[in-house]
Amino acid sequence: MEIQLVFETHSLSEDNEKGIATGWQDGQLSERGRALAAELGIRRRHDGIKAVFTSDLGRAVET
Repeated sequence: MEIQLVFETHSLSEDNEKGIATGWQDGQLSERGRALAAELGIRRRHDGIKAVFTSDLGRAVET
């Protein structure tokens, strides 16, 4: 059985746009980040992904 792992980072957050590294602090996606996350969803929609694991931080969940 073949297993393929795919890693994606969270999309662009409001703090990223301000040049602020938030580390483990929660943050929300910016308007541009939400658009990029939507594009990612469209690209991955038919990839046959069986499971998704994510951080519980808002920016990761929203992506």
